[in-house]
Amino acid sequence: MRRARETVSWIIFIILISLSANSFFKSGGESVNAWALLLLVPFPLSLIISERIKEQKIDEGSLEDWDEANEEFSSEKKEADNPLETGFDIPIL
Repeated sequence: MRRARETVSWIIFIILISLSANSFFKSGGESVNAWALLLLVPFPLSLIISERIKEQKIDEGSLEDWDEANEEFSSEKKEADNPLETGFDIPIL
């Protein structure tokens, strides 16, 4: 089913580009229809990209490494310096 959706999206993409090019050449570049068809091109492209992202699996081992790395940083406590000691003035309102 995923492959069928991706194939249909590619076909729609190619049809939109060819219809836009055809309209563009027939009207000499003055057709609003050609530009409107080009504005529709991102929709099938978004379907193609989303299907390809779904196919890629995230490696669970890399997620565990990432969690362990975050635990190391969270254990460190950082405190800000006193602004008066670092040379900042207190604003007078």
